[in-house]
Amino acid sequence: MTAPVVQRLEVRLAISVGLLLIAFAIVASLLTYALAYRQQLADTDSLHQKLVRTVQIQAEVAVYAANSEIAQGVLEGLLANDTIAAVRIEGVGLFSQELGSRTLASFDAGKVYPLFSPIDHIEKIGQLVVVQNNERIESAAREAALYQTKLMLALVLLAAIFLAMVTRIMVLNPLARLAQAMAAIQPGSSRRLEIDPAHAGDEIGQVSASANAFLDAADAAIAEVNAHRLELQMLANQDPLTGLPTMRLAADRLQVACVQARRYEQKVALLFIDLDGFKAVNDQAGHDAGDLVLKEVARRLQANLRADDTAARIGGDEFVVILGGLSDASGAARVAENIVIALSHPIDVGGYVARLGASVGIALYPDHTGDISAMRGIADRAMYKVKRAGKGDFAFGDEGESGADSEPDADAKSEA
Repeated sequence: MTAPVVQRLEVRLAISVGLLLIAFAIVASLLTYALAYRQQLADTDSLHQKLVRTVQIQAEVAVYAANSEIAQGVLEGLLANDTIAAVRIEGVGLFSQELGSRTLASFDAGKVYPLFSPIDHIEKIGQLVVVQNNERIESAAREAALYQTKLMLALVLLAAIFLAMVTRIMVLNPLARLAQAMAAIQPGSSRRLEIDPAHAGDEIGQVSASANAFLDAADAAIAEVNAHRLELQMLANQDPLTGLPTMRLAADRLQVACVQARRYEQKVALLFIDLDGFKAVNDQAGHDAGDLVLKEVARRLQANLRADDTAARIGGDEFVVILGGLSDASGAARVAENIVIALSHPIDVGGYVARLGASVGIALYPDHTGDISAMRGIADRAMYKVKRAGKGDFAFGDEGESGADSEPDADAKSEA
């Protein structure tokens, strides 16, 4: 007797598999949507962070300078990405600018990125508010969920027929060989995975190609990090305007010079140089002219030094010069006098003639102090003595003067 159709094994199996696939499809759709939505949020947040890092410097400059044109360019650049619904730049003061063209978005729901002063990168001067385009994210999540659910159902149906026969031959064995090959390759190595012609167009080949691409990206990232590290080291040790060493590098060179001087019974001179009349250049001709003047000052300083000497810019219109290997104080006096003369000559910058002077204070090691860290204070106070005496000259610090003495008086500072 023939069993009813519904009792036949193949029919029951087909019904069971069909119901299982329907349930699987429903659950998979819900889970896939949730995962896709979270992934879209994560990807969007990561993308926004990268976009913000790209424009952060311009945004900080815009807030610092209260420049609407720069701010508008920053906002338009961010809003060009379809995952952003609206953006706003807010300054600590009254400066604010916003842009939104896709939906009515509430900035209260936006993510806030702090903006810091481009001068010291410490003081918070405002914030950049980015509102994500939820409609775009939800749409992408729905599309991803639908696509992945269809793909999973198709794969399950095919796997029910072929998986047992082909898994080990077509998947497990090639994957095992691929894993062994990948384990033997490290980032930075010139070796890459060899793609078997039999798998050139399938997932194994794509994984191999992706792994090779990942190794290439890792090598590029390592090179970029190393280049960035070198750039940061250069910025820490070199003044970006004049190309002179910073005080950090100058302090290291002063340390080395004093150690050598102690070994060979020589002297080291630290010259603290403050420009006279530089503020008038900025006030009358602008900061661009002031920058050109500082570059020329740096050039003249170096022109009056030996190859082993160091000229450094320590901020604003203040410079230091380190003279090592001196036998007596006269060598420092000659250099200081040459610097005063060189900087007293007019500087022509685009038709504007800057007339400056230089007040120079000199600290000698070990004559004035055996404490290297106290030399700058001694030279600084000697410079202010020149300021009080009429500027445009040089003076030595007092022998045995301590670096902990009082700061220059307020009158001398105001005269500078």
